[in-house]
Parts: sequence; structure tokens; C-alpha cells
Amino acid sequence: MQISAKESFFRHQCLLFLDIVNGSIYERELIGILSGDMKQVEKFSRAVPPERKESVLGLIRHPFFVTRSAGSLGADVVALRGDLSAIIEVKSSISDSIMFTEASGKRQEQATRMIKRLEASGTFLMYAYRLKGIRGEAWKTFAAPANPKGKIAYLYDFLPKLDTTRENNFYLKWERGKPLSEFIDYMNRLQSD
Repeated sequence: MQISAKESFFRHQCLLFLDIVNGSIYERELIGILSGDMKQVEKFSRAVPPERKESVLGLIRHPFFVTRSAGSLGADVVALRGDLSAIIEVKSSISDSIMFTEASGKRQEQATRMIKRLEASGTFLMYAYRLKGIRGEAWKTFAAPANPKGKIAYLYDFLPKLDTTRENNFYLKWERGKPLSEFIDYMNRLQSD
């Protein structure tokens, strides 16, 4: 069955809308977890390994200050706690990998722009990637290439880096990421020293 160009365009727009809506759902989920929302933290804690459950539940008592970033020119989420911060770009997909050259290369341009902007401040861009439709811990974390300064450099060294293609384009491979619960546990240990 042949579909018209108009119908094809409409279907494409609907898929884009659903992706945007789903993306904001997962962004709110991450914000809820990091900001210590009891319902979100308890739900997330059921999916993490027993050895990190207490650390995750500790977010209820010792949360991050989390805010959404305005506009599409910056990262999605900024999380602050004590003397550490995380500038986070949230990604979600049903696929276990995300190529930054997809969507006309906008992800690649955005990442490159943010890396340069954050370089001057001595921090780095972090990615939180939620794999849809998976049982267990669905969030993985990554760091974009950087040269951070101060205590944040320990966190940067702890996180796996974005992969690059032969053409130096970024991509995320979910299985190579550090689970969000490990990120939380590591932040707790960094701040207890």
C-alpha cells in the first residue's frame, strides 16, 4: 500500500512528538531520582543490586539540588550537591546504541558545542542513557571528552567516555555505561571524604 507524501510527513511528525514526550518523561524520572523524590527513589532502588540499594535510598535524606535546563542549546539537567555538580544530557532509546550523527547530526553539533562551553569552566558534560523496555537497572552514565579541574576530575575519571566512530562522531553503547546506582554510590563516597 502506497502512502502519500503528506501522510508520510504526518506519521514522521507523530513519531517525533512521541519521542519528545517520552524523552521528557525519562528526564523527569531522572530528576525525581536525583532530587530524592521518595516514590521515584524507592521505585529505582528495587532495580539496583543489593550492595548499592542503601546508597540509592540515601538520596531521600541527602538529595541533589536538581533543575531542568532551559532551551535546547544546553544540557537537560543540572544536579548540584555540596562541592560537586553534574551537567547532564538525558537520552532514551529502545535501541542499545545511539549514533550522534542521526537526526541530521544535531546531537553531534550539540555535544561538540557543550563540550567547548564546559571546558572553560573546568567541568564536563555527562550523559544519562535510559534503555527502554528493560528489566533491572535501565540507566547508564557516560562522560563526554574533557579535561576537568578539581574534585570533579575524580568523577570524570570514574565514568566511561563516549565512544567515537572512525570519523570522530560520538555514539553511546548502553552496555558500556556505568550504572546510575554506581554513579550515585561514587558521588556519596567522594563527598564523604
